[in-house]
Amino acid sequence: MFELRRDPVTGWWSAIVADRAFERDAFAVEAQPVEGTHCRHCDDAPSKEPSHGVRRVPLRSDAFHHIDSSKARAAQLSLSEVERATGSWEILVGPRDHHERMAEAAPQLAGGLLRAARDTMRALAAGPRETDAEGRPEPLYIQVVQSHGRQAGSRTSHLNVELYAIPQVPHWVAEEIGGGARQMIKSRRCVWCALAESEEENGERLVLADHHAVVFAPAASRSAFEMMIVPRAHAADFTGLDDDGITSMTATLQRALHALDALGNPPYNLFLHTSPAGERLDQTFHWHWEVHPRLRVIAGLERATALAVNPVAPEYAAEVLRGHLQR
Repeated sequence: MFELRRDPVTGWWSAIVADRAFERDAFAVEAQPVEGTHCRHCDDAPSKEPSHGVRRVPLRSDAFHHIDSSKARAAQLSLSEVERATGSWEILVGPRDHHERMAEAAPQLAGGLLRAARDTMRALAAGPRETDAEGRPEPLYIQVVQSHGRQAGSRTSHLNVELYAIPQVPHWVAEEIGGGARQMIKSRRCVWCALAESEEENGERLVLADHHAVVFAPAASRSAFEMMIVPRAHAADFTGLDDDGITSMTATLQRALHALDALGNPPYNLFLHTSPAGERLDQTFHWHWEVHPRLRVIAGLERATALAVNPVAPEYAAEVLRGHLQR
């Protein structure tokens, strides 16, 4: 039996399998190593570098292409007819021989990766941008992703964080921005602040709570063992975090990722949702992290309908994750 649940921010629906006996071992999927033993990031590392140093490695300066949508044959255009290339893709990597998971990295190194992500985002936001016909700068959204395991799309076993500078606001983030504004009009309160407070008070889907953030399994989780990490301090833009805030968030983030050890060594995607560069969403948006373990193949119903199917009730997932941290 599917239990339909609606996300209070985006309005998207998830189908939660509510009547299936929960078997933890069915979701103990091991992260597959990235093929090959050669690591170019180790080869490229300077001979002398700090033990917790982080390097910024540009991969593409023209990672995203704008196609002229006014052309009737837009779907058949070749790359020679691309209007312009923009955006970027880069990777932040740890020092030589650091192939551990983010959860297991030394706090100084994990914090250094987050600090480097913040500083890189600030630099990208301050850089020049293309303008539209009316002279306005085009949108810029900087997506931070940390992946573990080949099933999660990881391209290297080297400890890293990826950044994508995208010349548009992605659909998921745009839905969250709109949903946050609607909830503010409706209740006069930030929906993420309200969710974090409610989940901590109720406790059923709570994974952990500390002085800095609340971590919980969303009621309408789209992935099995999904977690949302919401900082207690209301802010729309991650890049406004100071160094002390980075240190605190690193500790919470690493604890949350350690909770996944309840499943062994699962593949996962960790990503940041924050306000687009230059946008003032102070009242209506709240930056946050999401953790999505990659434990199953997307099946036909989900492809046909875009309805997320979650075979693990978030209440069960939180109990397993929370119990592991308590032990």
